Amino acid sequence: MDPIASVLSGLAFGWLAIPHCFGMCGPLHVSVCAIKRNQSLKALSFFNIGRIFGYSFSGLLFGAFGEFINLGPSNFCCELDLFPVRGALLALLFPGITMILIGIYSMRHGGIKAINSSWISRWLEGGISRLAVGGACTTLIPCGMLYAAFAISVGTGSWISGMIFMLTFSITQTFFMQLGISVGQLMGNKWNERMKIIFPWLCLFIGLIYIILFIKRLTPA
Repeated sequence: MDPIASVLSGLAFGWLAIPHCFGMCGPLHVSVCAIKRNQSLKALSFFNIGRIFGYSFSGLLFGAFGEFINLGPSNFCCELDLFPVRGALLALLFPGITMILIGIYSMRHGGIKAINSSWISRWLEGGISRLAVGGACTTLIPCGMLYAAFAISVGTGSWISGMIFMLTFSITQTFFMQLGISVGQLMGNKWNERMKIIFPWLCLFIGLIYIILFIKRLTPA
């Protein structure tokens, strides 16, 4: 995936994530404002800067993983001309399967349940700089939409494209998150509930696209 495609994909997926993120991360953002009541806008900005950095860095790592599994066979086990799936981006198969598994799991369990992440509160109660670290730590929070974004980062097959995808993804949903909280207007729970219904089907759809792309790029040895 070239950088321009990564930007467009990140923007599109960021838009899709907005309703879900309001329901999932909205309370966390409100908590930041409540803890730093006298400087809530500054605190929220630092928190979201940390989130954007954390998401972008994770995109770099997952994109690098995609690049490795795509190029690994030619560099570590055999020549590309002899490899049975020569020309097929192996990085496409990983997100395809991952997205389908996420979709099936979400259908059966009503979404990916978040585990106790109260440890993040320790980073929210310190100084402003600690809030940025707390924002970066949100990358570790269990979230179906975030897992889907990670899978897409792998599918870019490049550490640069993976980083760009996650950067644009995080900036898009973070902008509207901060805007909504700043003006005191968050999306109602009904939008989050609708996204819970749509999300599994969205994952299955994207997963199938990746698998189809993978199959189309298969060439005989």
